[in-house]
Amino acid sequence: MKNYLKNLVTVGFLALFLPYTITLLVNGRQGIHRESEWTELEYQVLDRMLQEDLSWMDDDMLSLMAVICRTECAAQAGAEKPNHAVYVPPDRGYEKIEQAVQNTRGMAVLINGEYRELPYHAVSAGCTRDGSLLGQEYSYVIPAECPEDLKSESYLQVCTLTQEDLNGALGFDVSVQELQMEYDAQGYVTWVSKGDTRWTGESFRTLLHLPSSCIRMDQEGDDIRITVKGSGHGFGISLYTASRMLQEGSSIQEILQKFYENAECITIP
Repeated sequence: MKNYLKNLVTVGFLALFLPYTITLLVNGRQGIHRESEWTELEYQVLDRMLQEDLSWMDDDMLSLMAVICRTECAAQAGAEKPNHAVYVPPDRGYEKIEQAVQNTRGMAVLINGEYRELPYHAVSAGCTRDGSLLGQEYSYVIPAECPEDLKSESYLQVCTLTQEDLNGALGFDVSVQELQMEYDAQGYVTWVSKGDTRWTGESFRTLLHLPSSCIRMDQEGDDIRITVKGSGHGFGISLYTASRMLQEGSSIQEILQKFYENAECITIP
């Protein structure tokens, strides 16, 4: 009878604590603690950040990115499913990204009381673009002067295409003189047209594999010289300027308010 009771107690103990023990062996004590405290939203933030190459960012920039990603995940209201088992290349800095998510846990941004998309890009052409060009629903994305961007190695680039390259990219023969370009106030191309054919500035720069749509095209003999300013679409936060602002002591909220009108940092319960 005593042996029966002893065995019964042993079985009960194993049933109660075996899952904890296995998790401890696999993940360590910190893994168990994290599993019990992280919400699905935090896993979505981690998963989204791991999809980008953020290896160049320091801890402060990763924290800013965590806040941006958390806001966009909250705006999508669970549309994305977290992938807890995502493969992470060794150079992606998993531990630093994980720590940034942990350090900013719950921090997000409200725009006029709502979670909204927070566009960002690598380097502006000296000033970011007016979001209303994307539609009135993006009017909170405001133009912001970014003089620091002119110091970036990616600010000014010159590309050369042959006439054959241009014709192949656009699908028909065309000269630079035949292309009609429309620009916004910051110097980015908004529309390119040739007769009845029209491209948005972003689709045109994609066809030509250019880093930005802030371009000027000049015919030089048989070649076409394209001067490009900035890197990315130019809307929202310039990551280069944001990095410089953080180094100079600006807060995440100050950076957000520079690029998004009525931005308010909050903590999601």
